[in-house]
Amino acid sequence: MNKTECDQVAEAALNHKISCQVLNMAEVYEVILDNEARFKSFEAAKYGLKAFIIEKQHTLYENMDFELPDLFFENMEKEEDTTVSKKDENQVSLKVDKNEDFYESKTFLVFTTHHNVCKVQNLKFGNLSQIIDFCELDPGEKPFYITGINHYKGFLITAFENGKIGKISMQSFKTETNRKKLKNVVNDESRLVFIERFEEDGDLVAISDIDKVVLFSTNQINAVGSKTTKGIQVMKSKDRSLMIKVKKSKGHEIS
Repeated sequence: MNKTECDQVAEAALNHKISCQVLNMAEVYEVILDNEARFKSFEAAKYGLKAFIIEKQHTLYENMDFELPDLFFENMEKEEDTTVSKKDENQVSLKVDKNEDFYESKTFLVFTTHHNVCKVQNLKFGNLSQIIDFCELDPGEKPFYITGINHYKGFLITAFENGKIGKISMQSFKTETNRKKLKNVVNDESRLVFIERFEEDGDLVAISDIDKVVLFSTNQINAVGSKTTKGIQVMKSKDRSLMIKVKKSKGHEIS
């Protein structure tokens, strides 16, 4: 599926033009087929349906058995106007740990491109723009990751281009005073390629730009209190290769 098709499907999904009342997996492909003509291909319609389901936070998303291209996340997140620039010319979209209880979280942690974290107390927000508006951002500072929390349990995984992965205790983000901004958060010695909060250990897959793959468990990494940890070496570089992506593992477990 090319970029033009992705753009067309993303636009339709965001405008709620995909008509469906999906109740079970049996109806999924019927909806896909109904929309196939509109999007010129089965693949495009399939991705459009999944984009619609994700955007609606439909519980059926948990059972979907096909991957959604990264380009789709980029297109969908344009609705929030949250595309931000890194220090180089690359673009990165805002990542949000959305779930059905996201807007009921007590506190939102907003990670920014200036290596800060804004702590925003929930005032019954209904969209991301309202949350971001409460951040005291400096000129040129943009959010790139938001997670909602009710407590400070679990840990934050940070993965870097140099192959190192950090595991930061969420307790390190807890403060005695009601500080609105924590500075010098997340190490900046190497480009960040992955960030996500976890409440329990799980398996992840690291991928390099030479297609090297490393499967590892977060329980192999000790959580630390330093928010600027460099991490430990999980993927070794070969011929100056770089780690470019980290994903949650599906169907694999490390004993």
